[in-house]
Amino acid sequence: MDTYDRRQVMKLSLPGFLGIALSLPSLIASATRANACLGRIPSEATINWDAFLSLIEKEAAQQHLDHWNEETYLKQASAIASRLNLNDPHLLAVFNRYKEGPGIGNGRIDFGKLERQKNFEISFLQFEKGEVIPHHDHPSMTGLLLCAAGKIKTENYSLIGKREQKDSYLLKHSNTTVLEKGKIATLTSKERNIHRVSANELAQIIDIFAPPYNKQRAADSSYFTVDEEIFQGQAGIYEATVKSP
Repeated sequence: MDTYDRRQVMKLSLPGFLGIALSLPSLIASATRANACLGRIPSEATINWDAFLSLIEKEAAQQHLDHWNEETYLKQASAIASRLNLNDPHLLAVFNRYKEGPGIGNGRIDFGKLERQKNFEISFLQFEKGEVIPHHDHPSMTGLLLCAAGKIKTENYSLIGKREQKDSYLLKHSNTTVLEKGKIATLTSKERNIHRVSANELAQIIDIFAPPYNKQRAADSSYFTVDEEIFQGQAGIYEATVKSP
């Protein structure tokens, strides 16, 4: 990046000075991204949106390597997400637009895209009291759910397998968690991948998926009906059927 001393700035014409002033936000954002990639942001420091994206991209890019480990990636991604400044102006603009906009009282969960890159995508969801995303899966994907406001309940299951000669599946309950602001839940392509998300109050969440959705992964995803009673007396095991499209 070019540097300017006081003497050079004083010699600038008014249009030139205004040009530099207008470019400062993008220059600062670029510097932030560069510093994040070079490890110059302290490991415990709160990070803005641009630095967050840079760090997530660095971790998600490793999914193409032979030694890729989903749990290790999610541990690293969770550490990064826990440092994200949820009062970053970019995020606050999104949060407030949904809180104050037509999304309130529309009878459905509000959904928007925050970022999509080759190796990951980030989505925003807003729940009102009583709104639920039923049990569903994310085939061949890892996921991280960050609660940005309110409280959200997640119920996660791991797929055991399809029952022989039956049109049903067995699931193992992994965990039920109530997340408050700043707290995180995760899923891998094999563990905790089927989950249900519900809210008893206004809540906003940020979802990070790696790899991002494509037509095939979207087509392969399913919704499930999960029995309330445990399967044949086996603690933590439940029978489930796939809902018709």
